[in-house]
Amino acid sequence: MDTKRLIVFAGVITAIIIGMTFFSPQPQKKVGIPEAKTVVSVSTFSLYEVANAVAGDAIDVRTIVPLGSDAHMFSPNPTQVADISKSALFIYNGAGFETWAEGVKTTLSTTTGVIDMSQRVALQKSKEEDHAEHSAETPVVHGEHNHQEGYDAHYWLDIDNMIKMTQTIDAEFSKLLPSKAEQFHKNAAGYIGELQKLKTEFTTGLSECKNRTLVTNHNAFGYLARANKFENLSVIGLSSDEQPSAQVMAHIIEVVREHSVKTIFFEELINDNVAQTIAKETGAKAVPLQPLENISEDELKSHQTYLSLMRENLKKLREAMECR
Repeated sequence: MDTKRLIVFAGVITAIIIGMTFFSPQPQKKVGIPEAKTVVSVSTFSLYEVANAVAGDAIDVRTIVPLGSDAHMFSPNPTQVADISKSALFIYNGAGFETWAEGVKTTLSTTTGVIDMSQRVALQKSKEEDHAEHSAETPVVHGEHNHQEGYDAHYWLDIDNMIKMTQTIDAEFSKLLPSKAEQFHKNAAGYIGELQKLKTEFTTGLSECKNRTLVTNHNAFGYLARANKFENLSVIGLSSDEQPSAQVMAHIIEVVREHSVKTIFFEELINDNVAQTIAKETGAKAVPLQPLENISEDELKSHQTYLSLMRENLKKLREAMECR
């Protein structure tokens, strides 16, 4: 009996041990927490577009100016400035476009790199400053300047400058994340290829036009006009909140009638009263043209890009300038 009981007892103990081993919780494998992406803050839409194209999924690119707002009039609040300071890199347009940027730079963390993109592109004098010392056909390439007084800051509308911007951001991102450099180079090359294709479309599409006078309410399209050999006539200067004098308005109306201009372009996202007034006085149409300083919520929702919006601009220009 004792032997039988011992055997039974041993069997029970063995079964319990096996059961505990089988049903006991297994050690869980540690799930790695995804590494936070490097953050880069940019000001204008064109910089956002280029940075996103080069970064792919390797960098979190954040725009500072809210969608649908006039980028000329924007000024960041303390929370936005704090967010910029947490970025690895702050890229702004420069050439006086962001009046707030120079002040913000001095408050940023020492770990935040700063790039003034206007130092890396070919700038041209604003219409008011473009005197005999610089030919109207020759943009000025600047080296290191902190602020370019008298220069037109809308340089992204020259596609060659967009290519320079892409090359600059490729180089800067590669320094920031060397392990991703090959990916950045590949993305940049692909985007530059798309920009070169766009440039060809503009060159061929605007080569033969009956009218070559581009009339706009705001002097935001100087680079676009110069690159395509148009005479650019703007009612107000580089500042979007400027108000034209009665004398200026009368002169523009006279030129529009003299050259039989059929379209007055106004910049999207700012007041179009000036363009509408001239159109009413001359019988011309007032048509929006996208300067790509910023985009609207609707444009974002419809997945509009620099490339698609520039093609929309080209379509409007071809019709207005009566191109073949």
